[in-house]
Amino acid sequence: MARVRVGTGIAVPHRYALPGPEAGRVAWETVFGRRAPLVVEVGFGNGQFLADMARNRPGTDFVGIELYGKGIEKLVRRLEREDIGNVRIVKGEALAVLRARFGPGEVAEVHLNFPDPWPKKRHHKRRLVGPALPVALFACLPPGGQVRLATDDACYALQMKDVFEAHPGFANVAGPHRFGDPEPGRIATKYERKFGALGHAIRHLHFRRLGGGG
Repeated sequence: MARVRVGTGIAVPHRYALPGPEAGRVAWETVFGRRAPLVVEVGFGNGQFLADMARNRPGTDFVGIELYGKGIEKLVRRLEREDIGNVRIVKGEALAVLRARFGPGEVAEVHLNFPDPWPKKRHHKRRLVGPALPVALFACLPPGGQVRLATDDACYALQMKDVFEAHPGFANVAGPHRFGDPEPGRIATKYERKFGALGHAIRHLHFRRLGGGG
């Protein structure tokens, strides 16, 4: 199978690789060869969670966004080994990819698991979940679209909740100012198992995109 480079030194099978944000919008039914619900995982790490979702939901198409080549390589090896065909990978910075590659209402569901908490206060501005993220997600989700987030960092969990609750286009499914339960049937990520074994509380958030304009 032909291979294409998605970053310096990173080559993945053409079957899985898509260009970065510079390529702009894409017809997803052409990419996957069918019309199906589209689910995005932002920052998929080693790809275990994304691969498990894709294998367990063959009627759904998945796009993983990741900046780091090592995680991409791990995911590709698993996709090849298990012959999982309903996943595509975009290498790039998450906000840039979300803004450039997805049109209005194209994404049914978004997952964001254990993003880097940047725990030092002076680094908080580097956190992915800031005011710009719900704006980007509101633009590509339809009314009723879902966003699910998880973290073991208490400070970051509060920031995630506050940032999404501050956007008028999202409703907290668990109720205002509340954390929720894991998605039914959720398979724990590598970090989720690790942090749970260490006794860390895992906090889950679930938001629904409301109707109307942004």
